[in-house]
Amino acid sequence: MYEQMSEMGNVLKNITIPDRVTGQARQIDVWWEFKAAGHTIKILVDAKMRKSKLDVKDVEEILALAKSVRADKAIIVTNNEWTLPAEIFANHEGLDFLVFSIDEATDLIVDGKWLMCKDCRNDCVVMDSDGAIEIDGLINWWIAGKCRSCKTLHINCQPCGDKGLAKVDETWSCVCNFEWKNLDNGYEFRIVNENDDLELLDPDQCEIIFPEK
Repeated sequence: MYEQMSEMGNVLKNITIPDRVTGQARQIDVWWEFKAAGHTIKILVDAKMRKSKLDVKDVEEILALAKSVRADKAIIVTNNEWTLPAEIFANHEGLDFLVFSIDEATDLIVDGKWLMCKDCRNDCVVMDSDGAIEIDGLINWWIAGKCRSCKTLHINCQPCGDKGLAKVDETWSCVCNFEWKNLDNGYEFRIVNENDDLELLDPDQCEIIFPEK
């Protein structure tokens, strides 16, 4: 995973960074920096391999460390799950908290899945949502992500290569005649037919609901 990260930016291991308040040196396992739209994104990565689920104490520990060294994002890579209180606490915090299995983390550390919001340019967008639909025997898929600050939806349509944005309650269409509508807590995917009538495809599968932050 770290080799993939280094291809996208600079990866430092086992370093110390001064605490933003006290100036005391804080030990960092992995520190990842990369450029996006002229901004430097700083990500703290911490691996917690254990038999028990991650709990609130683990979340508090990594978030406190991330804030103290001015990290933009914090990633915990784990081989297990986490408790509901840990998830609630993490979502309540202003700093993004991402917990992945090793396979999920490896999949996400690729070019194009991290970018600076092209709308507000105040936050990093993680393209961690995807979807697919079969048309005439072909799989058409996309990746998407929301800005935490302004909630603008970013979409990359893989068949046509189009990339677009949609603010909350607005839509964006690609040249494939696929349309995405940005909802407050997720998004809807539709196909626009030749008569410009909108047909929602299987609402149970096409409406993506993001966890509350």
